Amino acid sequence: MPSLMDATYGAWFVSLFIETILYGMGLLQAWIYFTGRPNDAVSVKSTVLVVLTLETIQVAFFFRSSYFRFVERFGILQTDLIWADSLQLLAAYLSAFTVQMYFASRIDKLTKARGKFGISAIGLYTIFLLAFVQIVAGITQTIRTYQIRSYLKIDETKAITTLQTAASVACDLLITTYLCLFLTRQKGEIKKTNSMVDMLIYDAINRGSLTAVSSCLTMVLFLALPDTFWFFLGLAPSSKLYMNSMLATLNTRQRIRDKIATADKGWNSIPMASLATTNGPKKTQGQASIAAVDFETASVGQSSVVGIAL
Repeated sequence: MPSLMDATYGAWFVSLFIETILYGMGLLQAWIYFTGRPNDAVSVKSTVLVVLTLETIQVAFFFRSSYFRFVERFGILQTDLIWADSLQLLAAYLSAFTVQMYFASRIDKLTKARGKFGISAIGLYTIFLLAFVQIVAGITQTIRTYQIRSYLKIDETKAITTLQTAASVACDLLITTYLCLFLTRQKGEIKKTNSMVDMLIYDAINRGSLTAVSSCLTMVLFLALPDTFWFFLGLAPSSKLYMNSMLATLNTRQRIRDKIATADKGWNSIPMASLATTNGPKKTQGQASIAAVDFETASVGQSSVVGIAL
């Protein structure tokens, strides 16, 4: 084994440690979600279950690969890519794709009301395209790594790895940009409404920045430090960040509603449990009503704010 790869086993263990912590955080958030959101649509709950299952598969097979390498073959330097490596890689890509499609579907609720060929719709189509490029490239990379069967030849997947990570970064940034621009434009004169919008923007930025930085780190380390395991520091935790970002933003919805309600006990509100945007009743000056998609929609005067549950 080349000395560089041999000397970077520490990065392997650090990445396993980080992703295990993130997986534990995801399990906790999943428990909080299922105990606190019993009225969510079946489609939302199913998406959470799919992501949780894929992440469990990913961490289990990453541990299996580590056990094989450092316990069963203790003292024998291993360069082989085994079946567990390919399966955990595929599970991670599928999980990231599922989360991206979930966010895209939430954005689709907004785009439908703005036509099929407007700027908003084009942005949505681009998000879907980038998500599909990401998963197709990920599946291709998984097949390729299974074929080469060696970390010494992993450099042969440089082109497809770059495509996969670049598409993932672009998709996350576009989702974040779309949401921030849309929500910013919905700000009005009501302080409580603006406060809710600011919180939603903050959550959207956190979600997109973490996953994008992780993908960028994977790409940079893979290209800059070939024949090492440094790229694991970005690759291994990546899908766990997708899972946590999705669950955190789903759980954040109730916190935002509670904060707004606490700020003004007399604010008239409608439960936010529908998956279709509803039009509130006509409001007199100074009144506000809340409706929802899977998101929060606060209508104040002529201003409508839709905060997607990212």
